[in-house]
Amino acid sequence: MKPALVKILKVLQENGPMDNKQLKAAGAGELTGTDKNKLNDQGLVVTEKVGRAFVHTLTPAGREQLPSLEQPVVRRPVPASAPKRPGAGLSPNQILAVVVLMAEARELTNAEFAEIAGFPLNGRDNARLVKLGLVETDKSTRPFSHQLTDAGWSLARTLHETEPPKEGRSAIRTLFALMANVGRALDRLQISHGEFFKQTQGTVDAAPAGTAGPEDLEGAIRAAYAELANPPGAWVGLADVRDRLPDADRAAVDAVLRAMLSQPGVRVIPVANLKALQPRDRAAAVRIGGEDSHMMAIKSS
Repeated sequence: MKPALVKILKVLQENGPMDNKQLKAAGAGELTGTDKNKLNDQGLVVTEKVGRAFVHTLTPAGREQLPSLEQPVVRRPVPASAPKRPGAGLSPNQILAVVVLMAEARELTNAEFAEIAGFPLNGRDNARLVKLGLVETDKSTRPFSHQLTDAGWSLARTLHETEPPKEGRSAIRTLFALMANVGRALDRLQISHGEFFKQTQGTVDAAPAGTAGPEDLEGAIRAAYAELANPPGAWVGLADVRDRLPDADRAAVDAVLRAMLSQPGVRVIPVANLKALQPRDRAAAVRIGGEDSHMMAIKSS
């Protein structure tokens, strides 16, 4: 409350009912307009018209609240935003390469990459990212192909927390602002970056010889989930699902789980509290988008 209004309340407490002329003579100033309406609405003062003057009376509520109103207001300093971590040591093009590979969440040939990013990933930029362990480049065939490593995914998720390179100027700063807000939204929705950026149309690697094909495996996974989910649509640990598929090839199951993510209602996510995981939960995790995922749910569409 404004100090001038507190002073008026104090004068009314000391002297009893007073009109504006008396308040002014007492050095408190007149109580009119919005200030009068405010004190009346808060039940601190009652104003009555007596003749041609307005007489103000401090209410019991006003007397009760006055001591707290007289206490000085302690203004706490606004906490500064968390300082940025040192930059990742990447050039603007190298940062853009990491973000493009995260956004596509798949292996890209150099031709595909150049079409999306507007520049090819080769030369010093490619060598630098490979040396840092952020990108894996397959040079066994042409055109070369690139994909993020686990370290690359980890960096991509937190790039916005680092100082952007000076040469990047407004474009990289704008990108970091977008990535920060995407990260906050995904945290709120409890969705990993890998799941968010997954491709909607995926293909499943061929199953190893002697194992069930993708369609058979998907049916087995869905059947195992249905037995475990109580109620239907509930979260189920992948360790329990794998226990019901003792003869299935591990790599084939992982491939089918990744492919199922493109289907409506299928979710595979990491556990937020990693400390609560048992060894069997960690062992049963499937790697998606650079993160270990431990739980699955299939919601009816």
